[in-house]
Amino acid sequence: MLEVIGAGFGRTGTHSLYLALNKLGSYKTHHMVELLGDPTQDPSVWSHAYDRPNSPDTDWERVYGNYTAAVDFPTCTFYKELSEVYPDTKIILTVRSAESWYKSMSNTIFKNIKARKAAMKKGAVFEGHAGEVMKMMGKTAMGGTFFGDPAKLDDAEAVMKIFNDHIEEVKRTIPAERLLVLELGSGWEPLCNFLGKPIPDEEYPRSNSSDEFHTVSRNALEKGTPNSSTVMLHSENH
Repeated sequence: MLEVIGAGFGRTGTHSLYLALNKLGSYKTHHMVELLGDPTQDPSVWSHAYDRPNSPDTDWERVYGNYTAAVDFPTCTFYKELSEVYPDTKIILTVRSAESWYKSMSNTIFKNIKARKAAMKKGAVFEGHAGEVMKMMGKTAMGGTFFGDPAKLDDAEAVMKIFNDHIEEVKRTIPAERLLVLELGSGWEPLCNFLGKPIPDEEYPRSNSSDEFHTVSRNALEKGTPNSSTVMLHSENH
């Protein structure tokens, strides 16, 4: 059962948080790399939740039952509903400046979205588990606003507004006693104090920089659905 929920968008230090929570010893953490790398994870659960918010038919335990924490996309999209389904969870909102976040997204996720759309126009088909995950993400992440028209990703002001609006919504929605706003680069202390855990005798993980992003994504995709992911990754790198 979930004990910790990450409400921050991807590219706000969520992969480092994923590693940090796992290092604390008492957490098994869900992240996009877990979803991509595990064909038994069913993306339709998140699609169903998006189409039918707060539906009692959404089987959250089907995707989170083996985890005690969850961060990154797609979890952050559903933080509010999950915080109600799991009322004893603590919520972590990872943040950074909108400008630095947009730059990081442009160099990683947005670049991949544009590459996939371009490849699809040339007849590429993304099948299998990875393809289903990407379809779900295109529908649910950031309201699906930009995934239908990649050109909109170039509207920095509009994209950063979505980012900032999400941060403010989380702060309004989650009671202060359940919420940690975790600035990128804050290290162990605020996280461990919030969770009541001892500070590990090692540096806080720093991973998945823009340069590392494609390697992390490639490894997750090849673990999950190697045949379909090969097509996707070739498209992304062109």
